[in-house]
Formats: sequence, C-alpha cells, structure tokens
Amino acid sequence: MNWAKNFLGCLFRQYIILFVGFLYLGAWYVSPQKALEAIRYGANLFASVTILIMAVFALIGLIQVWVNRDLIGSLLGKEGGFKGLLIAVVCGSILIGPSYVIFPLLMSLRHLGARWAVIAIVLAAWAIKPQMLPIEAEFLGFPFALVRGGLTILLAIPLGLAVEWFMPDEKQPLDTLEK
Repeated sequence: MNWAKNFLGCLFRQYIILFVGFLYLGAWYVSPQKALEAIRYGANLFASVTILIMAVFALIGLIQVWVNRDLIGSLLGKEGGFKGLLIAVVCGSILIGPSYVIFPLLMSLRHLGARWAVIAIVLAAWAIKPQMLPIEAEFLGFPFALVRGGLTILLAIPLGLAVEWFMPDEKQPLDTLEK
C-alpha cells in the first residue's frame, strides 16, 4: 500500500504531465482523429528534442572532464577581469541554440569557475543573434536593428556586473552537479 502512496505522490508532483494528459483525454473525447495526430506530432517532437538534449548533456560532460577548471577560472572567473567580460560578450553574441541547450552549458561553466557576471553577459549578448539581424533589419529597419544590437552589446557588461553584485559569492563545487 505504501508503494501506491509513493506512486501517487510522484504523479502529482508531475502536475504539468498530468495536465497535458487530461488535455489529450479531452481532445480525444472531442476528436479522436485530431488527438491521435497531436500525439504523433508530440511524440516526434519529444524524440527529436530528447536526442538533442542527450547530445548537449554529453557535450557538457566532456567539457567537465576535458576543460581545466583553472583555465575557466583564469579566463572567465574573477582573475579574467575585463578580458573575461569581453570574451563573454563575443561568445554570447555568436552562440546559437535554444534555452534548453544554453542554460545547462552556462551552469557547467559556472561550476567550472565562471563568475556570475560572465553568465549574465552571455545571456544578455545571446539576444543579439547575428544570423537574425538581416531579417530584423528587413522587417523593423536597419536603424532599429543597429541601435538595438549596439545597445544590447553596450549594456551587456553593466547588466552582468549588476547581476553579479546581487548574487551571493559562494564557490560552487563540481559535486553539486551530481545532486
């Protein structure tokens, strides 16, 4: 009987999955054909995203093993100084990919010794998307794209320093990744 209580507790903690399941049941009631089509589409999307996430986690694991903690600390930690902040701006502005790729990567860098300012700067500069600038200029105008991109780059460093000022200054050991 205890296993049933544990199972129900685990199930209710996954309320989003439960909610989506109820939505699918409702869709099945209204139109079984469309619900089946939605299930197929969702399963295909889930499979493709799962493969990408597994590849990203494998890459992060390799970074954890191959990249020297001292190197990250000297480049992107407090010792990196302003040069580390500039590296963060450049890397953030050329970085592409969805958030479920970027956030685990940044967490890994943080655990390897990158400072909070670097993490915030990469996220701020990530909004640039150089590959999207021509499209942005086409729809919103070249002056808008230039001003927005320029201000994003200029304000990334002050924003990162402000975020770092608010964050606690504790060292994060590597073993916290395992928990």
